[in-house]
Amino acid sequence: MDHPLKIVIVEDEPAAAGQLQFLLGQLETPVEIIHIIEGVEEGLAWFQQNTMPDLILSDIQLSDGVSFEIYEKITLETPIIFTTAFDEYAIRAFKLNSIDYLLKPIDQEALTTAIQKFKNQQLYHYSQLQSLLAQQAFMAKNYRQSFLVKFRDKLIPIKTDHFAFFYIDQGIVYGQLLDGKKYSLEFKLEDLEQQLDPAYFVRANRQFILSRESVVTIESYPHSRVNIQTQPKAPSDIVISKEKVTWFKKWLANQVTIKA
Repeated sequence: MDHPLKIVIVEDEPAAAGQLQFLLGQLETPVEIIHIIEGVEEGLAWFQQNTMPDLILSDIQLSDGVSFEIYEKITLETPIIFTTAFDEYAIRAFKLNSIDYLLKPIDQEALTTAIQKFKNQQLYHYSQLQSLLAQQAFMAKNYRQSFLVKFRDKLIPIKTDHFAFFYIDQGIVYGQLLDGKKYSLEFKLEDLEQQLDPAYFVRANRQFILSRESVVTIESYPHSRVNIQTQPKAPSDIVISKEKVTWFKKWLANQVTIKA
């Protein structure tokens, strides 16, 4: 490539955009960041009025929607490296199908590898991404609707939406119900994460998967993290990392009270 690699960044968090700019500046490949887009509406306007870049680095969750809304409405031949603060099911599909993504916080090695894949022409174009998204939508119909839990010498059917959260304690995974009851489950949290609908359940950290219904408040916590208060009360603090705070608040869609 004779000219610098022309890149557009789609990212609504100034700190994250700044970090990307810094990391791109450390590459051996010369790059030129021609624009930073912060939202869906701005993205639609910019791509319709400007020459396409060589590459797009794009967050998924933006302040006014998801970046897919941009790419569905424009004719796009430019490859995309997606960035995200949370590893959702679609993101796993992108990786398995060689559509590259970077999981925040992004490091230099991951970015360098992604750029090299682009240079080797190993990235898929958006038409293939659309096919994966359609496949993901089909698979979403198969999220777990109920569980059979053991209680003494019985098996009890419980609907998935009756669970407040799932957590691991001393190697045992428990399902906590909204009514206060809890049961041990023969699952790993990683297995549950794949079986639960991400519209209603979220992997908060290594210990907890939360339902939207369980969240009462978000409280400030040291080092720019937050602590989630639930009903029923969790057996330990549910701390969201600094990198996931913005995504988590967007996922909740302003349905909780934010404490200063």
